[in-house]
Amino acid sequence: MSTSFGRALRTLFVSLIYVSAYFLMQNIAAMVLGLTAMYFDRSANPITVFDRAVSQNIYLCVIGSMLAVFAVYAAFGVLRERPLFGELRLSRASEAVAVPAVFVAIGCRIAVEVYTAVAKNIPVLRNSLEQSNDYTAALSTPFGFAMFVLTIVFLGPIFEEILFRGLVQTELMRGFPPAMAIIVGALIFGAGHGMLFQSLFAFFVGLVLGWVYYVTNNLFVTMIIHIVFNASSFVTVFSLTLAPWAMILFGVLSAVLVISSCVLIYLRSRA
Repeated sequence: MSTSFGRALRTLFVSLIYVSAYFLMQNIAAMVLGLTAMYFDRSANPITVFDRAVSQNIYLCVIGSMLAVFAVYAAFGVLRERPLFGELRLSRASEAVAVPAVFVAIGCRIAVEVYTAVAKNIPVLRNSLEQSNDYTAALSTPFGFAMFVLTIVFLGPIFEEILFRGLVQTELMRGFPPAMAIIVGALIFGAGHGMLFQSLFAFFVGLVLGWVYYVTNNLFVTMIIHIVFNASSFVTVFSLTLAPWAMILFGVLSAVLVISSCVLIYLRSRA
């Protein structure tokens, strides 16, 4: 029993190292970007210059931290004698699995829309929603918009799947039963999104992604789900207040889409 508990703690510790390294690199990238802007622009308040530089170039922080943390992961893998890409399960996703994966993403997006409508009526969640990341500055130019789409829709999901499913969940599976590894991985994924509003729906999405990765053992499938989910945020109804009957209807629709598509993925991955 003590051996199993120790193994679980060890895998949890290693998983938190992976995640902490990424967020540390994000903060370092933001500091470098902000301090550089402060050095070259001394015409305004330093804090204003710092905040503006980071908010307008958030994609540089994300891309820079991704590149830097890959080097950290590679070095960590060498120390542990577990090469980085040896930990990842990447293979071509067949159409039989890729198509239901798209519908899983759509179902998750509908569920998040319902959750958002409900959150607007709950003070603590409404406050968190209002404080969520504002990317208006980053989207103010065509180049900024293009880089934002590249980062949030493509690079972000790809990297997060490598981190949270490929590294974290794989590590947790060594010390926890599969169901517990998926739940703990989803909790870490949710906590990594910061604000309470985002953390709660990220936990739900993390459960779905974790289960799909466990069933398919293929990161490309979860990358498809994550990319479609993030891309669909550009055509959402965040600003609408859904009537109670609409919340129920969309909630049932999302449940049917997610559950039926997950069943299809399970059956086809076992075929």
